[in-house]
Amino acid sequence: MVEVSVNADFDVPSDRLWRVVADFGNVAWIPGMGTVRVEGDGPGMTRYLPAGDKEIHERLESIDADSMTLRYTIPENIPFPVRDYQATMAVKDAGAGSRLVWTCVCEPDGISDEQAEETVRGLYDMMIGWIRDYVKQG
Repeated sequence: MVEVSVNADFDVPSDRLWRVVADFGNVAWIPGMGTVRVEGDGPGMTRYLPAGDKEIHERLESIDADSMTLRYTIPENIPFPVRDYQATMAVKDAGAGSRLVWTCVCEPDGISDEQAEETVRGLYDMMIGWIRDYVKQG
């Protein structure tokens, strides 16, 4: 089992960052993302992200507005070589800005623990950059 945690500071208030993170069915922050299909609402909802000839299935497991934390899994078509992927995104106050803490636990699938950690960390860094660009737009 591998655990990866990435912290990123944002120059926007935490409630603004939380609105983007908490809107699980809306991934407008991903550049070039095609049509995202969403089934359900609230915990248990699944978003289907196009990925070539497949769809990545991401399921919202829990969301807590008071603690600005959500947990999701990728039960099907994980786009990197891991399995049993479970992630938590938490938004915190950080002075006048905010901090996103994105953590996951997963099991490497055909790669080493170090490779799995490096892969997940690289993806999180890229996606955090997209979120940062998106929240700057307003």
